Amino acid sequence: DHNYPNIMQEDFFDLLTTAQGFDMPEKWRRVRAKTLRGKEREIEYPRYFDCIVGNPPYTRQEEMAEIAPEDRRYKETSIAKALQDTNGRKLADIPRRAGIYVYFFVHGAKFLRNGGRFGFVVSESWLDVDYGKGLQEFFLKNYKIIAIIGSKVERWFEDADINTCIVILEKCSGDDMRRERDDNLVRFVYLKKPLRYFIPPAQDIWEKQVARIRAIKDKFMKTILAHTDLYEGEDFRIFPERQKKLWEEGYDTAEQRYTGSKWGKYLRAPDIFFRILDKGKGKLVPLKQIAEVKFGIKTGANEFFYLTEDEIKRRGIEQEFWMHRDEKGNWVPNYVVKSPRECKSIIVKPQDLKYRVLMIHKDREDLKSTKVLRYIRDGERKGYHTRPTCASRERWYDLGVREPAPINVNYLINDVARGLVGKFWASDDFQEIHTKENIAPFLNSTVFWLMQNLSGRTSFGGGLLKVQTYEFELLHVLGASELSAEALKAFQPLCGRPVESLFSELGASSPSEVSLDKVKPDRRELDKIIMGDILGLTEEEQLEVYRAVIDLVKSRLEKAKSLGKRKKTKEGIDIDLLVKLVMEKVGTETLGKFYREKVLSLKTLYTKNLPKATGDVNIKQSLLGWRLYSGRQSIDCSSELEARYLKVWLEAGLDSVKTPKDEAYLKVIVPELESLKQKIDEIIAPYLDSIVNVKTKDRILRQL
Repeated sequence: DHNYPNIMQEDFFDLLTTAQGFDMPEKWRRVRAKTLRGKEREIEYPRYFDCIVGNPPYTRQEEMAEIAPEDRRYKETSIAKALQDTNGRKLADIPRRAGIYVYFFVHGAKFLRNGGRFGFVVSESWLDVDYGKGLQEFFLKNYKIIAIIGSKVERWFEDADINTCIVILEKCSGDDMRRERDDNLVRFVYLKKPLRYFIPPAQDIWEKQVARIRAIKDKFMKTILAHTDLYEGEDFRIFPERQKKLWEEGYDTAEQRYTGSKWGKYLRAPDIFFRILDKGKGKLVPLKQIAEVKFGIKTGANEFFYLTEDEIKRRGIEQEFWMHRDEKGNWVPNYVVKSPRECKSIIVKPQDLKYRVLMIHKDREDLKSTKVLRYIRDGERKGYHTRPTCASRERWYDLGVREPAPINVNYLINDVARGLVGKFWASDDFQEIHTKENIAPFLNSTVFWLMQNLSGRTSFGGGLLKVQTYEFELLHVLGASELSAEALKAFQPLCGRPVESLFSELGASSPSEVSLDKVKPDRRELDKIIMGDILGLTEEEQLEVYRAVIDLVKSRLEKAKSLGKRKKTKEGIDIDLLVKLVMEKVGTETLGKFYREKVLSLKTLYTKNLPKATGDVNIKQSLLGWRLYSGRQSIDCSSELEARYLKVWLEAGLDSVKTPKDEAYLKVIVPELESLKQKIDEIIAPYLDSIVNVKTKDRILRQL
């Protein structure tokens, strides 16, 4: 009875602390609780706690408002409570993009006594992403980081499509504890076997449960803490690093502040990676020192901006909008690559590309009597101009003046990212590398494949690797001055032949199969010069590079499959299938079709911004006229007809809507629109009524 759990069901961010510790609401200060035998006893909760254990939700920051849709300020107030103490002092600098689990770390620290332990299972993305730097700084200033544990072979949660890690901290807060924090040895532990191998399953027999706890303490914890140097065995790898060094690595002396570092490399990076950095001192530099990295073109409406020449000619679009003059004054098409799948070799021949990109840099007044203006109006009838990316531009149809980059690298990475060479524009599936230096040989070397696989984000769980623009800028490269004439010459045979997968290029599907003679001869020639002649790696070290790249890619792809292929479901519901079934019932007569054909086709329209859907939607008449209400928010309407028209679109989930100015026309279409909405609602309702979870129901409704 004495150990019977005392469970408090409360929003964690509503639980506050003071300088004296945990400041609970009065209703929780002292409570009567029943024991296992049904007896009542009084509980008094402690001011501070010895340990905090949890698996916070993986909700993204932008989804936090959905937790309490009736409270519009829930997200802001929760973040403020988490990041401040009761005196309003800011505890951590956490960017707004952070997931909700980050705020659990900061808020949880207030309840923990110095020397107490923190153990969370969270997304591993904070190790490498930009918003993680605030969390890193918070840990380094307030804790001894005992261990960060990740898995090479499995994902731990079936319903979370992300990779996770275990974070173990010991509170060590205060300026007087700084030396103790600095001297602490952080263990980055990478498990090579499933977690069940190290931690036996929970048991309902006491003796077996005691044996389980002993296995965790004696075999797992003590083994990890016993290693003070790099250790790699069949079961796991341990990379110890002084906490002071982690601070120095992320501290920018010029800016006099902590700017963060990528800690994921300490989990995943093989020893050869650190040897490359050591031998490459003075030769390897961050890419941003010799190149400008930009995100590819984000059109917001690819079907409008990317056309084939046949489509362009059929529409009669003038050549100045899909062609440009080259250095010699000749007209050349605006070649664009939409997907890496279009690129069959490293040197991309523009004339082999299917699409051209429209570059329209003129006002409408200057486009009078042109075919391209007719095409723009056609795009507006289809609603392209209302899409967020397009609507954010001064002229929605103008992508801005931009030069094609000499090198483009694919943004989402299956096995490796390749530096594609050629004169063409690139979509937002690519990173543009703007440089006058010929660094393409290094960007296509196996060493660079290693760099990108260690720097990219692997938190998606789907196997893909993603390297953001600001992250790509920090990747280490050899400048053109370091690349010898022999390296440039060796690169040429690689350029013209078809691109092959990493495993084909290296002639191995696992690290154990790697040998120098199996690597494709032209690739081996380039790598031999870059790794051997320039970076000074021995042949055995070069073999380690090949093994490491294959191991990283193979592990990432296989880890994504560790839970088996399954459909994404929520509470047992296959959302995609449900939406498909409902849409089949609705048929072709949709609200979208009605809007395109009977509203956007008109010339006399104006945009009406709608209130946020925060409650019941209704129409009321006051002395001043008609108003449309959504919860407490409302907007003025020129008539009851306009209010009825806007009500349909508000309930359909729109933020703004084009509205006819002609009252007589509204009188014709509003009854049709309401009838269509009612018919669709009657089809959807039976499917949604069976779903209890409000959040799931809302997602399905929005998708529909």
